[in-house]
Formats: sequence, structure tokens, C-alpha cells
Amino acid sequence: MVVTVATLGVAGDVLVNQWAKTQLVRWWVLSIPMWIATATMFGFVLREKRYSFSVALIIILLLHSGLVLAWDTLIERAILTPTQWAGVAAAIAAIVLMEAGRK
Repeated sequence: MVVTVATLGVAGDVLVNQWAKTQLVRWWVLSIPMWIATATMFGFVLREKRYSFSVALIIILLLHSGLVLAWDTLIERAILTPTQWAGVAAAIAAIVLMEAGRK
């Protein structure tokens, strides 16, 4: 279910990105159901109590960020600089270290 939450969030992000690029309100309107579905599914993940709130959020954010990065580089053909890739690695390391430090 966490993969579904991340995927729905990415769909919402992609639609908002289309709105930002085109200024067409229909993209923004289409993103709203995606964000409602994302929030609802996240609620179901939390209700399962399989993960704590922070662990669930970190897993979803990692998946979400990876999927957005894949979309941006593979579909949108964005080219990240070595410094930006270093930032991606640092962000992943930060999330891992924050979670490891909780123990």
C-alpha cells in the first residue's frame, strides 16, 4: 500500500507540473483527486499500524522521490548536474541517518 501512496503522489505531482508548464487549469483540477486519494491511502497505511508514522512517511518519501526522479530524467529528459546528483545522494543519506538515529 505504501507503493500505491507514493505512486498516487507522483501522479499528483506530474499533473501539477503540467499545470505549471501550461497554465491550463484542467491539469490542476485533475491533480486534486490524486491528492485526495494519496491522503486517503496514507490514512489507510497509518490505520494498519504496520509502520509508525515516521517510518511510513520516510518510506513513502523515498519511493515518491525516486519515482519523481525517474519521471523527470526518463520522461521529461531533465539532466541533473553532478552537484544535483550529490544532493540526491545526500538527501537519501539524511533520511536513512535520521531513521537510524531514532533507535
